[in-house]
Amino acid sequence: MLRSLLLLVVLSAATAFAQETDQPMPTPVHPGPDLRDLMHSRNMAMGGAYMSMGYGAEVIGGNPAALAAYKRYQIEASGAWDVPNGMGFGTLGLADSTNQIAGGISYHFVTFGGLERRWAHVTTMALAYSLADWIHLGVAARHHVIVGASNTNSITMNAGVLIRPASFLSIGVSGHNLINNFNKDITRFFVASVSALILGQLTPCFDLRADFNEATPRFAYQGGLEWLIAMSFPVRIGYQFDGIMNHQYLSGGIGWFTEGSGVDIAYRHELGGAEGRLISLTVKIQLGQ
Repeated sequence: MLRSLLLLVVLSAATAFAQETDQPMPTPVHPGPDLRDLMHSRNMAMGGAYMSMGYGAEVIGGNPAALAAYKRYQIEASGAWDVPNGMGFGTLGLADSTNQIAGGISYHFVTFGGLERRWAHVTTMALAYSLADWIHLGVAARHHVIVGASNTNSITMNAGVLIRPASFLSIGVSGHNLINNFNKDITRFFVASVSALILGQLTPCFDLRADFNEATPRFAYQGGLEWLIAMSFPVRIGYQFDGIMNHQYLSGGIGWFTEGSGVDIAYRHELGGAEGRLISLTVKIQLGQ
C-alpha cells in the first residue's frame, strides 16, 4: 500500500512538471527608454543622430570633441517624458568654448525602467582641445548614481575625435562608458557619425552606434534632417533603428532661435516594441562668443 502511494505521488509530480514545462515561457517585458536616450530636443527630433554636430550643450554627454567646434558660451535646459513607459528626465548644461580649451558640465535627473524602476543622477564634465581648425579632441568624465532595481555609484568616461575637412562637413568617432562599471544601464558602445550643412539651410546627419558587449556585435542606425526656414525656424525629421535594444522610432520637431538662443520641441514615436511616445522641450540661451 505504501509503495503504491509513493508511486502515485512520484507519477503525479512528474506529470505536473511535464505540464508546467510544456507551457510557453512568458514573453519578457520589452525594455523602454534608458540612459542612452538623454538627448536634447533637436537631437531627439533628428533620430538621435547628433554626435558630429557641436552647436548645442548636448555634446557634453555625446562626443566631447564637438565642444571645440563652435565658439560660444551657452546654457541649455531640457526635459522629456515618455508617457506610456513612465520614463522622464530633466537636464541642465553649460558649455564654454570661448577659450583655447573648451569645457562643459551637465546634470541629468532621470526616472526610467518600468516595473524595474530606477532613479539616476548623471553628472558629466567635458574638455575639448583643437589641434587645428579642422581637428578637435575631447574627453569627458561621467558620474552615475543609480538607485532602485539596479544600483551603482560609479565613474566612467567618454572620449572622441571630430574632424572637419571642410567648413560644411563634420566627421566624428567617439567611445562611451569606456570604464567598465559592470552595470546593465552603463554599457560600453562606440559611435561613428557624419553631418553636413548644405546651402546654409539643410543639415543631414547620420550616426552608427556599435555595441560589442555580446558575442555577436549589435548596431543601431540613426539619421535625421534639419531644414532651417528664414534662418530662424528649424523643421526636423528623423528615424532610428536600434538593433541593440530592439527599438524603431520616427521623430520630428520644430524650433525657433535667434543669435543662438531659442526653443526646440520634439516628438518621438516608437513603432511597436514598448510603444513609446516621447515629448521633449529644450530652452537654450547663448550669452556671446
